[in-house]
Amino acid sequence: MKALVTGAAGLLGSHLVDLLVARDDQVRALVGPGDPAGDLDGSVDARVGDIRDRTVLEAAVEDMDYVFHCAARTGPWGPAAEYQSTNVGAVETLVRVASAAGVQRIVQVSSITVHGNDVGGAAGEDAPLRGEPNPYSRSKVAGERLLARLVTEEDAPVTIVRPGWVYGPRDVASFARFATMIRDGRMVMVGSGKNHIPLIYVTDVANGMIRAAESGAAGRAYVLVNDESVTQREYLGAIARELDVAPPARRIPYRLGVALGGTLETAARIARRTQPPPLMRYGIQMLGGENRFTIARARRELGFSPQVNLAEGVRRSVEWYRSAYADMTPTRSR
Repeated sequence: MKALVTGAAGLLGSHLVDLLVARDDQVRALVGPGDPAGDLDGSVDARVGDIRDRTVLEAAVEDMDYVFHCAARTGPWGPAAEYQSTNVGAVETLVRVASAAGVQRIVQVSSITVHGNDVGGAAGEDAPLRGEPNPYSRSKVAGERLLARLVTEEDAPVTIVRPGWVYGPRDVASFARFATMIRDGRMVMVGSGKNHIPLIYVTDVANGMIRAAESGAAGRAYVLVNDESVTQREYLGAIARELDVAPPARRIPYRLGVALGGTLETAARIARRTQPPPLMRYGIQMLGGENRFTIARARRELGFSPQVNLAEGVRRSVEWYRSAYADMTPTRSR
């Protein structure tokens, strides 16, 4: 396989590159300006460039058979124009230049957030797309609708994957932050903690993406989560056990947290703050909402089967966390 991976310095992109290299595939990695590229395997053709630059994309897709588009503007706070240009405009440009270059399959990384941040039960790929009141969610929904048009009207060779809550080694945005708060006794559970969260270990997502490239149909979307039943309390408790500290004991009511997050977001927008408020609806709903997803389609059509369960995934993640944050010592024990 000759494959381009965009966003190759990120959590998912870097693990995908590792898997492709291990398979002896020919890998080209596109890294954004300012993103770390030093950890990429020496056999990788590493390129640096802005994915919003058509010239960069045209050079990146040249002679490639597959494109894995992991790059995105993430997080729920920031200028809407940046999300639009990256998560919609750049996606359209990439699909067009890749199609013109004869790429066989483009695997677009979307997110289960296109179905909303609190589905209130269980959902699959056929659940309606529902944008939440943040630019990330809205741009991902817009990106998927754009891709649907390109597949229908132009036969674009695009397959979509919708990962759940991705975690694992190198996850500085979520896992490392949670581990630090749990270690320091600052983590607050949202609601009762009995709600289910759609976790998936990062290498399971990467494996699912490769399967989607090789077996997925154009125009098809696949939810990728670990369908092991995991509650918020079990996830945070597993991290605490591996860190050998007490699990979170403080709680905030779910509805209160959502309402407070909305109030803080409104105040920050009125004040035109560039930094996100300390509490946002997105995080509260992801952690405290009832979000279960089925992977029946991915199992049936891709042969996808998650290999890393909660206990093993958290063990590996904490092992990385201890190494990456070796200078930080626990401040609280059991």
